[in-house]
Amino acid sequence: MTFKFKKAIAAGLAGAMLFAVSACGSDTASKDGDGGQVTIRFNWWGSDTRAKMQQEVIDNFMEANPDIKVETETSNYDDYITKLSTAAAADDLPDVMTMIDPFMNDYMDTGSLLDLSTLDDLDLSKFSDDTFAGATGADGEKYGVSLGVSGHGLVINPTVFEKYGVEVPDDETWSWDDFSNAAKEISEKSGGEAVGFSIDMTEQMASLWLRQNDEAFGVKGDEQVGFDADTLADWFTFEKSLIDEGATNTPDQAQELQSAGGTPEQSPLALDKSAMSVISMNQLANFESAAGHELKPVLWPGETQAKDRGGWTKQGTFVSVSANTEHPEACAKLIDYLVNNEDAAKIMGLDRGVPANPDMAKAIEPQLSDGDKRFAEWVEKSQEVNTQAFIPMNAGASTVITDSYARAHESVMFGKASAEDAAKTFKSELDAAVTE
Repeated sequence: MTFKFKKAIAAGLAGAMLFAVSACGSDTASKDGDGGQVTIRFNWWGSDTRAKMQQEVIDNFMEANPDIKVETETSNYDDYITKLSTAAAADDLPDVMTMIDPFMNDYMDTGSLLDLSTLDDLDLSKFSDDTFAGATGADGEKYGVSLGVSGHGLVINPTVFEKYGVEVPDDETWSWDDFSNAAKEISEKSGGEAVGFSIDMTEQMASLWLRQNDEAFGVKGDEQVGFDADTLADWFTFEKSLIDEGATNTPDQAQELQSAGGTPEQSPLALDKSAMSVISMNQLANFESAAGHELKPVLWPGETQAKDRGGWTKQGTFVSVSANTEHPEACAKLIDYLVNNEDAAKIMGLDRGVPANPDMAKAIEPQLSDGDKRFAEWVEKSQEVNTQAFIPMNAGASTVITDSYARAHESVMFGKASAEDAAKTFKSELDAAVTE
C-alpha cells in the first residue's frame, strides 16, 4: 500500500500544497548569550509509550548538541492543561511545550508564545500554510508548528460484532439511527458482557453533531459562538437515550475510565467489552496492540444525511516556545530537530499523527505497521469526504469547553438536569467567555 502522504498534511483543508518560507530571524530571537551550555525545559502530555519515544529523541538531540541540556516533564492530558495554566499564571511557562486547540488560542491571545518565524535556526520552509491553521496570529505570526495531522474518530471492534452476530453497518451511508440500533443490538445480544458504544465524556461528538448541522463551538460566520442551544440539546437528548436504553456503559464507568487516564490497555474497546468507541486516531496502532487484533476506523454516522459533513482532521499537536524564554536559539534548534530530522521522525512514527512535513512523512512510510496504515488511510479518506475546514475555538473558550461543557454534559448524563437547561447554561457561559 502506498499512502498519498501529500493529502495527509492538509489537515482537512482543501487546496494544493503551498510552501511557506520562514521569515528572517530578529536579533532578539537569534542570540543565546555567551556560548556556554544552556538548559531549556520541554513539557508535553501523553502516554508512557510516547514519553519513552520522545525521551529517546531528546537524548539523541542532546548528544548532537552538547551545548544544550533539555529537561523534560510529561503528564496526562488533563493534568498537563492544569499545570500549564498554573505555570502561565506564575510567569513560569516551560521554554518549549506542546499545544492543541482549544486552549492554544488563550496563550496566543495573552502574548505568552513566541513567533516561531523570527527564529533563524528553525526551518519552516517544508510546512504548508494550512498546517499553521489554529496557530497563526492576527498579523500572520506563527505561534506553533505541527507535529502531525490527526483527529478524533469512531472505531469499530469487528471481533465484538462477529461474536454477537451483529452486522457491521456500512459507514459510507449509515445514519445516527443505524448507529443507535447497532449499539443497542450489541448490548442486548451480549447479555451484559459488552456494550454497543463507550460514552465519550469529552466534547468531540457534540462538536461533530454541531458541524453536521452547519454550526460549531468556534467562530462561525459573524457569530461569536456559532451554535444554537437547541442543537446541542438535541445531542444531549440522543446520547442520554443511548444510556437509558442500555446501549452504552454507564456515565460512572466512563468517568472513572477518563479519570484514570484512559489508556488503550484499560479501554473497553481493546478489552472486547465495547463494539464502538471514540479515540484519538493517531493512537489506533496502540489500541490494536492492546486488543491483540485489528480494529476498524470508520466515518462518522449521519454524514450523508446531514446538512454538512461534520468529520474533520486537524493538526493534532503543535509545539511552541514561551515568549519569555531566555534561550530562543536553543529552543529553535530543538524544535527544528523534532520536525525536520528523519531519525526523530522514525522514532516517533505516527504517535502524534501523520507528520506535517512531507519529507518526514515519506521517510517513515516504509516502517508503518498495518495499524499505522489504517490510520493513515483514515486521514486520507476523511480529507477526501469532509470539505469543512476545522474551526478553531475562540480565544477565552478553552476553560469553558473543558470545564463548563463537562459540567453540562455530566448533569444530563447523570439525570440531574434537562438537556435543554444544560445546553442553555453551557452556551451562556461560552458566550460570556469569548466576549470578555
